[in-house]
Amino acid sequence: MTHFPIGPIGPPHRGPLIEMYERFDPLGGALGLPPRTAEARRAWIGNALGHPINVAAFSQIGEIVGHCFLVVDKPGSAEMAVFVHQAYRRRGVGAALVRAALEWGGTAGLRRGRAVTASENEPALRLLTSCGFGVTQSDHFVTDMEIDLPVAWATRETFQPLPDLSCCWV
Repeated sequence: MTHFPIGPIGPPHRGPLIEMYERFDPLGGALGLPPRTAEARRAWIGNALGHPINVAAFSQIGEIVGHCFLVVDKPGSAEMAVFVHQAYRRRGVGAALVRAALEWGGTAGLRRGRAVTASENEPALRLLTSCGFGVTQSDHFVTDMEIDLPVAWATRETFQPLPDLSCCWV
């Protein structure tokens, strides 16, 4: 398994994140996300980067290959979204992103993480279950999952700042 550095991202990473989602497949495959049109996708990315907990996985050449963010939905709780570029799936990227985001969320004071996925999205269900999420509700269309924070596997390490990779993107 190849190592993919995971680190925090924010608005300065908008361009590289747009590039990842422009190459993402399937668009709209996760309950309509990422949005199918470029305009809607760019607005969604801007909104996602407005949330304080955003992490990305980087390839060996500095491209973003995965993205995970938490959206606080009520005090002490956040909903998680995670997307991994199709060329990097089943290589541990998703699990690393989920763990990093949940660790950061727990450190920031969150006590519960939530995720919602299509009930037929077996890869997402396996990923979330492997990271400690449990099913709270499920029907033929949607499965809701939750995890208590802080999680037992969290290391409580502080994120190291990412190197400035802005030189690498046009």
